[in-house]
Amino acid sequence: MKLVVTGAGGGLGRAFLAQAPAHHDIAALGHAALDIGDHAAVMQTIPPMRPDAILNFAAFTDVDANETDPKRAVSDNAVGPQNLALAARRCGAVLLHVSTDYVFDGTKGSPYDELDDPAPLSVYGRTKLAGEMHVRHLAPEHMILRIGHVFGGGTDFLTRAAVALRSGDPVQAIDDRRGTPTFVADIARRLLPMLMTGRWGTYHLASPDPCSWFEVLTRVKSLDGSAAEVSVQPPAEPGLAAPRPVDASLTSVYVETLGIEPMPSLDDSLSAFLAALDPGA
Repeated sequence: MKLVVTGAGGGLGRAFLAQAPAHHDIAALGHAALDIGDHAAVMQTIPPMRPDAILNFAAFTDVDANETDPKRAVSDNAVGPQNLALAARRCGAVLLHVSTDYVFDGTKGSPYDELDDPAPLSVYGRTKLAGEMHVRHLAPEHMILRIGHVFGGGTDFLTRAAVALRSGDPVQAIDDRRGTPTFVADIARRLLPMLMTGRWGTYHLASPDPCSWFEVLTRVKSLDGSAAEVSVQPPAEPGLAAPRPVDASLTSVYVETLGIEPMPSLDDSLSAFLAALDPGA
């Protein structure tokens, strides 16, 4: 297949490219090569390539910065997917678009599945939901994947914390919010198999083990044999600009029907994540 990958420089984009089979013809576009919020640039760049599929990993993911720069949030998270959906429609490509668990408000009390109604709390969540809506309305052959609490991309919280633990430094993490921490490589390996099913729609792709970041770090400490201290971060300490859902955990009522490899347990994913860390860290 001929694939166009947008947001290729991000954690998920890099993870996807690292494992994509060599027989695919892939055009990897980072933000410098293509700003998906620029309609003219998107339409001039993508349709002439005649891709079979567009995979959109581009987004403005700094949740607090979305609050202070809503113009960029709209451009990257809402208008960008709209532009890509229009490009896909023009050239007959399939569009795979990655969204977020932050489209939910976290009040359900159990993991959210695809049948639950979104109710975002933040600019980030609202603009990502708007992006989803554009994709659904404009690109008939689309797949929207909601993911959340992704780790292993290189600059994420858990990667930094795991490196600190290996150095013997104490780390803190919140224990008052929950999600489904998911290894980026586990997501990346399932994207093409999901796309190849042709089962268009919205799916949740996440670890089967909801927990807090404090619980995750406690497991990392045990699995890696670290003697460094892991403690709970006081709830008031972050002083965050954007409201977060208390429990944004995801589950799926559809993914198991696709016939793809099930997501591994969190402990298995953490073991693979730790094995992939720089051994000198």
